[in-house]
Amino acid sequence: MSARYRSYYILIVAAIVIAVTMCFCLISFSNMDYVYAFTSSNISEAEDIGNILLDGYENRGDGKVFDGEIMQALYSSITGVDRADIANIDSILDVDGEITSATIRDNNEGQDIVLTMDGQQWTVTHITKDSSGNTIATLWQATGSTAHTFNPWYDDATTHAYPSNMYSTSYVRADTLNSGGNGYVATKGATELTKVEQNADHEYARLTMPSVKGSLTNFIVKPSAVAYQETENQNVGGTIGNINYTLPNEAYGTPSGTVKWYVGSGRNMDYSGKSGYADWKDDYIWLPSLTETGYNESVNGIWALSVNQRSNKVNSWLRSGYYRTPAHAYYLTLAGSSLYNFTLPYNCAVRPALHLNLDSAAQYSGKPALKEPTDVSIEYKGAPLTLDDIAAEQKEWLDEESLIVTCDEQIKDAGVYKVKAEIKADLAAGGLTFEGEPDTAAGESDTV
Repeated sequence: MSARYRSYYILIVAAIVIAVTMCFCLISFSNMDYVYAFTSSNISEAEDIGNILLDGYENRGDGKVFDGEIMQALYSSITGVDRADIANIDSILDVDGEITSATIRDNNEGQDIVLTMDGQQWTVTHITKDSSGNTIATLWQATGSTAHTFNPWYDDATTHAYPSNMYSTSYVRADTLNSGGNGYVATKGATELTKVEQNADHEYARLTMPSVKGSLTNFIVKPSAVAYQETENQNVGGTIGNINYTLPNEAYGTPSGTVKWYVGSGRNMDYSGKSGYADWKDDYIWLPSLTETGYNESVNGIWALSVNQRSNKVNSWLRSGYYRTPAHAYYLTLAGSSLYNFTLPYNCAVRPALHLNLDSAAQYSGKPALKEPTDVSIEYKGAPLTLDDIAAEQKEWLDEESLIVTCDEQIKDAGVYKVKAEIKADLAAGGLTFEGEPDTAAGESDTV
């Protein structure tokens, strides 16, 4: 029997089962939860927006990828405006140029935001515009427990073609982040890089490989289009940083303000002239820098993160090299309130960040495809029956704003009746469809 057209037999003085043709799965703001996020040892409430991707988006015929209701919830939490859209975010950016995590908390009753994308939880850290005028939200993986070395070797010399803590030629970038790139410097003094091929089965494949099914790279903006990452400088001081030196691997261009590389003990920590130094700017995902994350409540970086956003189950690598030797790189301690550096073979968690293009996401946002129905039951008592007679708890799937449900005639006697569910014309024009393959022989289509 067809899933969209069904026949109904009404038996007088008997209980009947009315199989309704199609259903709509309601998605609402009630999907937002307040969850304990980031670590189990440093518990903090964060607003969990939910999964911003549509289930099965990679198989949809209309090209929709993002859940429009969840994205609207995200915009509202960022701005503090009920049922907000991109325009509400842009109005803030037009005045302030950015929305930091601190501003988000101010707008969101003191709470950070957590969302799910591609099976991972991410925290929203910063909103700004890219060089093309797109509105971008920077997401940082909220938790991570997979430990990885920064590089398999370390050395104090800066005279190598590829110093051991240069991020663009690091093992963590090439392997753990699935960037591939030109490879990594596998041994001390190597003048050629060891290639690491991208892996289509990698946990970050959809975020790094345009060729895989379900790839999300079209919605990710690379750092090369983000102004502050071109010029950031730990030596700016204040809430941005207090190391009092310019750090390797932070700006891919010329750092702003007073540039102060450590020079001494036979070392010059300015790698900017070395081959491949800025290659990471063309990655889809990347490790954040100390200047972006900060490391405590008073030095909270460009993103103005909370301690809880920085916290994790284990220590987390940053891309920033230690200011005075290539043998070390910086990491955030698991509590999220302090900083340390260690030799590169040390294992720390890898928590990548990315810039999500909100304008593109809005363009490809839609409603979930309508799901297959469940049967409902009602006792026939000699009077005509309609959907209104069905108990509310049996038809929670029904969204009358999206569907038109009709019957050829009243259900009022024993017999066979045909019921049709059709997506409303304006929603169908916007790309809303039913799940599954339509039974065209029974008169079904993607919208009927």
